[in-house]
Formats: sequence, C-alpha cells, structure tokens
Amino acid sequence: MSKPIVYQVDLRPMDVFFFGGEQHFGEGEDSNYFVHSNFYPQQSGVLGMLRHQLLIQNDCIPVKGNETKASGLIGEESYNINGEVTTYGSILNISPIFISKEQDLLFPEAFEYYFDKIKDKEKKKDKTNTKDTETLSQVEISFKGSGQTLIYPDVIFPKIVSVGDSYLGKYEIMELLVTKNGTRFNYLNNKEFVKKGTLPENGVFTEIGKPGIQKSSRKEKGAKDQGFYKQFSYTFPEKTCFTFFVEIDREIAKTFESGRIMIGGEKSPFHMVVSDYKGKESPFQEDSGFYKGLYENRHSSLNKIVCISDCVVCDEIAGHITFMSNTMIDFRNSRTKVVNTSDYNRMEPKYENVRSKYDSPVRSNKYQLLKKGTVIWVTDTQLDTVKTIIKKNQHRAIGYNYIKIINHL
Repeated sequence: MSKPIVYQVDLRPMDVFFFGGEQHFGEGEDSNYFVHSNFYPQQSGVLGMLRHQLLIQNDCIPVKGNETKASGLIGEESYNINGEVTTYGSILNISPIFISKEQDLLFPEAFEYYFDKIKDKEKKKDKTNTKDTETLSQVEISFKGSGQTLIYPDVIFPKIVSVGDSYLGKYEIMELLVTKNGTRFNYLNNKEFVKKGTLPENGVFTEIGKPGIQKSSRKEKGAKDQGFYKQFSYTFPEKTCFTFFVEIDREIAKTFESGRIMIGGEKSPFHMVVSDYKGKESPFQEDSGFYKGLYENRHSSLNKIVCISDCVVCDEIAGHITFMSNTMIDFRNSRTKVVNTSDYNRMEPKYENVRSKYDSPVRSNKYQLLKKGTVIWVTDTQLDTVKTIIKKNQHRAIGYNYIKIINHL
C-alpha cells in the first residue's frame, strides 16, 4: 500500500476572478447595484473543484453509471456544514487557502494588531474616578458598514480607540496579510501607493470594475434603471497566486495533475499547477514549523487563539471566552450526492431542507463563520473547552477551523 502524497496546488488566474459569496444583484428591495468579490474562494469551493478534477482525470464522467467508483474516489456527498463526514474518498486533508507572492506565503494578519497601541485619548483623571470609562459585560459593538464586531465581556472599553498611523477611521478595522517574518501587506493594490515608515506594503489584489445590464430587469415595465449594475472583480500581479495543500490517497486516485479549472459561482478560470510538497513541516498541523513565527505576541494572563482559516462555531462559544476581536463572513454552498444527483447543470430553486432529493445541486442554508484573522482570548480553565468547540474534524478536513494557540506568559 502506497503512502498518501501531499501536494502543493497553485491556482494562477487566467483572467479576472470573482467570488461572490452572498453578494449578488438580487431583485426588488434586495437589489444591489455595486457588487464586490470576496478575496478568497470558499474552502467548500476548493473541495468541489478538487472532486470535479479527480472525476475528470480518473475517467468518472459521467457519474451516472460510475457511482460506485466515483463514491470511492471523491466521497458520497459534498461538504455538509451540519454533517460528520471527515474524508472525501481519496481526498484526505485540505489546508486553508493562502496567497503566494514570489517566494513568500501570505497569511491573514490577526485582528489583535489593532490593539497594539490602544489609548484612551480622554483627559486622564484620578484612577479611582471611573466616570470616563464604561465597564461592558458581553456587549457587541458593530462597526458601521464593515460587518465587523468587537466583543468585550467584563473589560474596560476605552472611549476612543487608536491604532497608530495605520488607523483609517473611527469605524474601520483594517484587514491585512502577513508573512511569517512579520512583513505586513494591504489586501488592495494602489497604483499611487507610497511606502511610509512601518505602514503595510502595497496590496496584492488589483480591483477591476465592470459595468453591465441585467436584461431580465430591462424587460419589466417601469424598471428602466434597475438593470444597471457594476461588478468589481480582482486579479493578481505576476508571481502571485492562491496556494493550498492537499493530501491524496494515490491508491484510489491514480491520476492527479495540473490542468485548467474553474472555481466559484461565476466559474472564474485558473491554471491549477500541481507539484509534490517538498517541505518537512505539515501544513495540516497548526503546531508544526509550517506556522512558526505567526501571531507569537503573548498576553500576560490570557491564552490567545487566532483563526488561520474561516471557522465554523456554535453560539455556545460565547459563554467560554474572555473577549474576542472578530469579523463574520457569510457562507452558503451547493449540496450534491453522488448516488442521487444526475443533473449538475441545473440548480434547485429551493434551499436545502429535509425533503430535498438532490436530483440536482441544492443551495444550503445561509450561515455566518468567524472570518480568518479573528482573535479569541480565553482563560486557562476555558481553553480546552474552546479548543473542543472549534477543532471539529468534519470542518478541518477541508481547511476550515484551523487555529493557532499562543499560551500566555
């Protein structure tokens, strides 16, 4: 029996790419005339792309008539956020998706960065006078228009938060990328960027706007202006691409090689470059040397948990943490089953429910995940409980729920 092989997979864009998530043009009151791509494809989308490529490369298309072989090759069903599946046929592990810039891997910067220089700008008074601050108990503060929240249970919240020169405004927390040696990058590339002091480097995503018209809306009486929209996609500069790692059982999958792929609801085209992973440290274990150097500033009394990937968690986690700096991201995926699904070209109009037959792909219900970069602080007594809540194998199998734990001093 041969040993499973770990591959490095680079996704190099062949054109602009768009990962919409829950952002769409909609209709009526839900109309959106400006729609921006997410920076990353969903991990469930990465799994779906791999399953499709393995079927093609191992002569399992069409699936009908090859159900037994296909199930052994890619598993019996797609990712189910409420399921217990931990492997998908020959696909044993998928890492979170990262960005490669020349020779460096770029990881999501921890949101703790914005607390490095928190200061209360109010005029300082006698320390016994507490009128200038508020003690908050599990209060959620929303940042207007950003989808970002901070949760501060039982701590003093300063009236004015400052994070130094990189702070962009009262209601905004910057999201950044970082290398293992600590170099920070913006996400968006700015043609007029000028490097100043210790501020982050210029970004890696170039935004491209594209106007268009929805013909269906133009046909409606009185809907003259509702068909216009503008979609913002991204592209990368040279020597920059998405990178992830995957462990494949080659006893089952006889072929897995480079090729042209499409990923995301908009079917963005990429060149998938597959190569043997030559590193000695495992990208599937957060305590390995692969992640060494990231997020290593220690708190004096609290343990720190940083989400390297988006994380699926339940509400009970709120009762076990001390405080959290986080952003949420929407999640929804297409659900299929090898034995049931026969028409992959038509999406069921209704969302997934107990009556779903999966004759064609079905949209899952909508969920919100903790976004990569989220930081959670916990006490020693709650650490094991929080780890158990987050480190669920059914999510980790496809690259969700990767966390790095930094114990306190």
